[in-house]
Amino acid sequence: MSQDAISVEIFANLFKAVVDEMAWILLRSSHTTFVKETQDFAVALVTPEGETFAYPYGAGATPIMGVPMHAGTQAVTDWVPGDVLMTNDPYSTGGMVMHLNDIYLFQPIFVDGSLLCFAWTFIHCTDVGGYAPGSIDMQNSEVFQEGLRLRPVRLFRGGELNTELWNIFADNCRIPSLNWGDITACVAALNKADQRMRRLAQRYGRDAVTASIGGTLDRTERIAREVLAGIPAGEYRFVEFFEDDYISDLPVRLALRLVSHGDGRVTLDYTGSDPQVRAALNLPTGSMKHHPFLSLGLTNFVVTKAEAIHINAGIQRCIDLVLPDASVVNAGFPAACGMRFTTAMRVHDLVVGALTKALPNQVPAGGGNTLVVSYISTSELGETGRVVVANPVPGGSAGGPDRDGISGTDFSVAFLRNVPVEVLESEAPVLVHRYALVPDSEGAGQHRGGFGVAYHVEIRHPSAVVVMRGKDRFRFASWGAFGGGGGSVCGNVGQRGDAVADIGKRTVYRPELGEVIKLWSGGGGGYGDPLTREPELVARDVAQGLVSPQRARGTYGVVLHDGAVDAAATAGLREELAAHRIAPANYDFGPGRTEWERVHGVAAGLIADWLPLLPAGVRRHAQAHAYRRLHETGPGPYEAPSIRGILSELAVQLNPARQEAAE
Repeated sequence: MSQDAISVEIFANLFKAVVDEMAWILLRSSHTTFVKETQDFAVALVTPEGETFAYPYGAGATPIMGVPMHAGTQAVTDWVPGDVLMTNDPYSTGGMVMHLNDIYLFQPIFVDGSLLCFAWTFIHCTDVGGYAPGSIDMQNSEVFQEGLRLRPVRLFRGGELNTELWNIFADNCRIPSLNWGDITACVAALNKADQRMRRLAQRYGRDAVTASIGGTLDRTERIAREVLAGIPAGEYRFVEFFEDDYISDLPVRLALRLVSHGDGRVTLDYTGSDPQVRAALNLPTGSMKHHPFLSLGLTNFVVTKAEAIHINAGIQRCIDLVLPDASVVNAGFPAACGMRFTTAMRVHDLVVGALTKALPNQVPAGGGNTLVVSYISTSELGETGRVVVANPVPGGSAGGPDRDGISGTDFSVAFLRNVPVEVLESEAPVLVHRYALVPDSEGAGQHRGGFGVAYHVEIRHPSAVVVMRGKDRFRFASWGAFGGGGGSVCGNVGQRGDAVADIGKRTVYRPELGEVIKLWSGGGGGYGDPLTREPELVARDVAQGLVSPQRARGTYGVVLHDGAVDAAATAGLREELAAHRIAPANYDFGPGRTEWERVHGVAAGLIADWLPLLPAGVRRHAQAHAYRRLHETGPGPYEAPSIRGILSELAVQLNPARQEAAE
């Protein structure tokens, strides 16, 4: 069979049918709430060289698509039928795995005695040991605190379970029986892929299948290059922040230089991003040249622009990465990395921000860009205890050039499903009081952002522990673009009777019996001037209880009488509001970030340029010390000459050889 476009398309759809069936088997056979309800899992078909050539579209975690997998496929040289390789270690796999809760399984598929390809599954394992129930605490400083690490090792050898290996894993997690249920679901999916791919080879011939594997990757790469070639050649820069690093008030800076080469190749250069932190935000990407967590914004852009594309690693071939060593986007051992996806989400909007400069009428503003994943744990009760995901609480997505943002989800986490209230209350000792959208949380705009989520849960067991990870945007809100406003910020409190206490950013929280935990997320940023929004759309949001009449009037300039738009009064009010305001900026970063950058903006850039000159082990310490010295000089804003003077003094203090020379 010749490898023309038609045959490649036929085989690409056959491969997709295989992974779709894998996904269905895993979803319907899994045991933990995080997999069977939230759907934090993935399946794929992978070449022996480690490229993903088939991936499902509508089930499971899409952001992980295209991660180079040679660390798994080439970990063993004597593969035999029935082998299943298992690993969860980011460091021995060079960034293939991204945190310890991610369990990767590989099974080789043989045809006529020789290796054809691999089937692969991933699950977010709810608990792999470590300090916190669910294994992740934002304040963990080392990977050793986050659970058991397994370098690539065979869980099954020729179809026989490696019982000793499994016992080690089971003895080091809180819910071994539930984890085993998820693993067996993965194995069932792997076995089905083996069966289906061998049948394809029997029907069409091994050579035709092998050629089509390469053909579908090449076709996706060609389509991706055509899309990316539409980005005007040039350099586009953007900066994002975490408002703090969870152990101090020092923000974490992410910097990007997006280079479009004009021929369908794009380079994402993260030079200027902060050093790795002593918290669980780090991305252990292993200095990879291609990695989906750092190119997710571009991947989504390509898939949006090319509806006929088959999702596989061909997209990643077009996107090169430049990653500074020992940085938050390329952390070194033994950096904690439990909440690495919090950083990947922020990187997504960092890339989108750069794209708004290259293609200002084609991409949205910044999303709510936060995801608080909450667990209810009764694991202290021993064998009868459980660790159950309560619900992901995401922010709203951003408004774009031609439509409003989506409420209650964001582009980078749209694959996650909510846990139905009935399911949660049957599996954990809780009562859900409220699960709703947050009024007035959207970033205003011609196309407004999506609304955030409010989630209130009453704890009904005296030994229950609540884990809430991924908290951010308590001060630095989502950003609006081209006249659009930023969204609201996030927060959480505990209510005990009439007493309400701020929980802050603590991950592990021990509530009292009957306490109600209240979480809320911010909305996505708006796009375009809110005074140009269609008044009827504002009236609809007011009628649905999403926008207050006061906000409709003061922000959108819409006057309502008995729910109907007063067109004449609206026109007059909008004219008046426009005449008395400062012209909207291209970006609205919200009051928290705007004020911080007013004071520290010059310093942030100069310190970022200075840090790579220091040894990796002292960079975050040096950065904190530099800001502390600046604050000792006064409230700011800080100017370049004084900043450079402080950095010169610190450089001598942090380098003994230079200090001796100075003396």
